[in-house]
Amino acid sequence: MQQLEGAMAPRGSMRTGLFRRTSQRRFSPGRALLPALLPAFFACSDTGDHGTRGTGDLPLDTECPQAEDLLGYPACVHHVPDEDTFQAVTVDSSSVDQLRVGKYMVPATQDARLPTLFIYVDTFPLHYDFLVTAFPDLFSGLTTSEYNQIILYPESREFYAGTLSLYVDGDGFYYGFVVWDDPSDESSTLTLEQATAAWEALQERFGIGDLAWVPYTSAQAEAAQGWDDAPFTIEGLDSVVEYEVYNPGECYGSMRLYTLDEFDAATEAAEFGYQDILAIAEAPYDIERVVSGIVTGTRQGTLSHLNVRSLARGTPNCYMADPLENLAAWEGMMVRFECGQDDWSIREASTQEAESWWESIQPDPVDICEPDLDETSMPGLLELATDTSQQRETATCQYGSKGANLATLYQRIDQQYQLDGFLVPFHYYDQFVRSNTWTVDLGRGAAEYSFQDTLEAWHQDEYFLGDPSVRRDRLESLRQAMDDSPVDQDLLDSLGERILDVFGSDTIMVRFRSSSNAEDSLEFSGAGLYESESACLADETDGDDQGPSLCDSDKDNEETLQDALREVWASLWNMEAWDERDWYGIDHMNAAMGVLVNTRTKNEQANIVAFSGNPTSDDDDRYLVNSQEGELDVVSSEPGIYPESDLLTLEDGQVIEILRVSSSSELSDGDYVLSDTELEELGEVLYGINAVYPVDQDVPDGYDILWDTEWKVKEDGQLIIKQIRPYLR
Repeated sequence: MQQLEGAMAPRGSMRTGLFRRTSQRRFSPGRALLPALLPAFFACSDTGDHGTRGTGDLPLDTECPQAEDLLGYPACVHHVPDEDTFQAVTVDSSSVDQLRVGKYMVPATQDARLPTLFIYVDTFPLHYDFLVTAFPDLFSGLTTSEYNQIILYPESREFYAGTLSLYVDGDGFYYGFVVWDDPSDESSTLTLEQATAAWEALQERFGIGDLAWVPYTSAQAEAAQGWDDAPFTIEGLDSVVEYEVYNPGECYGSMRLYTLDEFDAATEAAEFGYQDILAIAEAPYDIERVVSGIVTGTRQGTLSHLNVRSLARGTPNCYMADPLENLAAWEGMMVRFECGQDDWSIREASTQEAESWWESIQPDPVDICEPDLDETSMPGLLELATDTSQQRETATCQYGSKGANLATLYQRIDQQYQLDGFLVPFHYYDQFVRSNTWTVDLGRGAAEYSFQDTLEAWHQDEYFLGDPSVRRDRLESLRQAMDDSPVDQDLLDSLGERILDVFGSDTIMVRFRSSSNAEDSLEFSGAGLYESESACLADETDGDDQGPSLCDSDKDNEETLQDALREVWASLWNMEAWDERDWYGIDHMNAAMGVLVNTRTKNEQANIVAFSGNPTSDDDDRYLVNSQEGELDVVSSEPGIYPESDLLTLEDGQVIEILRVSSSSELSDGDYVLSDTELEELGEVLYGINAVYPVDQDVPDGYDILWDTEWKVKEDGQLIIKQIRPYLR
């Protein structure tokens, strides 16, 4: 092979030593000569014994051919026997030291659902999309949280997953692979045993050269310092690359600097959003919230989840060495930051510049109905008028989407599947924020203002609108003041009377559930943005504040009506809800909060989320049912905990086939959260709902509508439905 200045020769089969980079900027030796160099490299590369692998004694796995038959195009291969196959399953890399990059999956357990495979990343840049699209029966309904658990964490890992790349450095070309874990969780850091297991499976099926292992995180690199007996070459431990761009571009926002631990805490607290630029000391595995721009202090890779999301959203994204030190002077400031092709730049920016840029990247604004603040009645769920589309719209504008949707549903299904309940209108939220005052400075010194006056002033204030840290502090203070403010006694008396009328006792625990006009609609889901709280009438009227609750002795504290009301009302102004509404262009001053009051269930046998179709597949009409044992949440769970997933095939309203996709992590093998009989009953009820529930809005071209529903199996075994919202597929 012709060498480039003596520095571009292919690697030997097992070269020792570590990757060294002398470039201080975006330097890619030989990248311009790649088309000429690669054929020669492949021709003279020392494949050793690997040249015939994948053609003889390896298993003839059929999963990838089956996926191709299903899709009509290739999704993966089980072997890479030659350079043509490698070229087909990889794409050009933007990383300094990589020329081609692809993705793989390797079983980490004996019962893994797929064998070793290499993904066509030009079609599926994300493993998640590959799994749910190419293998819908195996991974249907897989959530991103569940995906992370089966990829990142040793206690729940089903697959080793990561990237496979053709690297280049001063000594030539080599092949390397990365294994992902969670950079923010040291207990997940890859061990030598795990890396070896992944390497052995990959190397067995990679027939064009030896594979080196490349650390993905600083924790992996630190651990690898002691891997003296590793059976593979370790590369990349002493890289000194100073800058690398993944998605070039400019962005505007407040500069936020985080260590990885601080970033995790900030994510949990919803401290950042689309008006923020994040500089993080080490690249996290992912950032699910929309942000203005990303800078990380460790390298990411072209096909990292972080970068794939950035590319999809148009978010500038780059790596720089020591970002917390380099950007310290800009922390908290409104700036224009650019991830350039060869370097980065930063300067102070005006709020007007930033707002103009933010507006250019936001989706079309979503309109919500003007709240009707005059209605004061508290109708039962079966009493609210929902016969016509106009009545349903009026109900939403008086009581909120969650309550109006449930009333619309309950009036059309068998009562055995219902919870008792009634609705509290927006009127009382509005009364609360207008009648209660606090001391606050709105620009002319500290004075007494109502909560409503405060909100109106803030939404005309450029500091509140343009600086997320200012907004965050103010909203947190407002919610605290709301939590400490009195609720009108006449309202509490009326609520108490309705609870006695509907539930028959003052010692039955009820649930106050958020029901705003900015959630559960076709254009704006708002799922999980607002709070729900339990409430006990006897705790409200017993004349003291001493626990335990008179409705539930397991509750150490009292659960009063006014505490629950204030918590639900105040949740309209949490930072995450504000950011989500703002991203979708919703007028915050039109938002109002009602309350859905219904029975609190306890000791339930199962929690369930069911869709009237498969949301992860465009043309799969099987119903997806995810369920979890007892009171465990289906959607939000801890690492290592994941729900049961089932697909139901229906014909003429009857379940004719049940596909058990995956089991709950909390049950023994062979045990199910929901029996066949329970799944059949749920499927048949949901089929009926799909047939009778009214659709009042036009469905956009190219989409169809599914119903996203939440259910419980109560302690006595009765199936009930507690929520319904539209879902665009």
